[in-house]
Amino acid sequence: MTVNGQVGSREWSILYGKKPARVVLGYYTVDYPGDRLSRDSLAKNSQLINQSAMFDFTVDQKGNLKGSVSSEGIKLARSKGIKTLMVVHNISGSIDIHSAYNAISDRYRKQLIDNIVNEIKKNGYDGVNIDFEGIPPAGKKAFNSFLEELDSRLGQSKLLTVAVPAKTSDNGSNWNGAYDFKTIGRLADYVVLMTYDEHWGGGPPGPVASIPWLIRVLDYSTGVIPPHKILMGIPAYGYDWPSGQKGKAVKWNSMSRLIEQYGNVKWDNNYSVPYLTYKKGFVQHKVWFENKYSLAIKLVLVEKYNLGGIALWRLGFEDASFWDTVKKKL
Repeated sequence: MTVNGQVGSREWSILYGKKPARVVLGYYTVDYPGDRLSRDSLAKNSQLINQSAMFDFTVDQKGNLKGSVSSEGIKLARSKGIKTLMVVHNISGSIDIHSAYNAISDRYRKQLIDNIVNEIKKNGYDGVNIDFEGIPPAGKKAFNSFLEELDSRLGQSKLLTVAVPAKTSDNGSNWNGAYDFKTIGRLADYVVLMTYDEHWGGGPPGPVASIPWLIRVLDYSTGVIPPHKILMGIPAYGYDWPSGQKGKAVKWNSMSRLIEQYGNVKWDNNYSVPYLTYKKGFVQHKVWFENKYSLAIKLVLVEKYNLGGIALWRLGFEDASFWDTVKKKL
């Protein structure tokens, strides 16, 4: 038990054999026919997962939903006592800004909400995860109205969770100005902070989620969103940047092959993350990635800020060392 008399997540598991008290959400995706990476991860690690967000539906400009239900994943999650969330997003290869922006407008918002509620009822999801990315600042009012009305329609029996970009301040004219953390934090049951892609493949090399950056994000976010509602995003990937070229994503569970082949892993004490440099042919590469050591430090922040838990992008990218660390530290 903790000093205040509450049972901690590890003690809870030992005493009662139940899942950790903090939320562990895993994004469940099927990227191609026969893709079982998320399914196999969910099956293997179900005792540590509370929520599975099924990346099932995109939205078009008129509020229609397109996609297919992850029936096998939903059935598996239910059998393991894991809540299922229907993800509604605007990512089809790239972020479709116009679809989300138009769908939440006064003209199409009701139709979008009707479609979401109907799909939840039809397929028995426990709630929804809204992942509308890249909404322009002018869409702030419409996005707030959409969430307000969706929350009202869902009622108390279904979860409303919202994925938001990581930011360190509120600037209404900035690229992330549409995401009103205070309003979203009031309406949502959980807010997934997408605390990754601090550096991304299209930009210069750097850590995907450094600790100094995470601290700045959490300092701001916990000041406007109730900390117990915040799920800190955890990237199960890194990027491999060939010199002078765009970086390519590298899965957590693929790094062992690179390390075995090239070695030379180093630790950045300022960022608290590992990196790898190697040469292939005549091209120098730099890889910034995550491992069990950087994850352990991130999970300390979950405790320090008393967050609601974590959200993994995505199930099937990680390996056993990820879950061993979660089991020990969360």
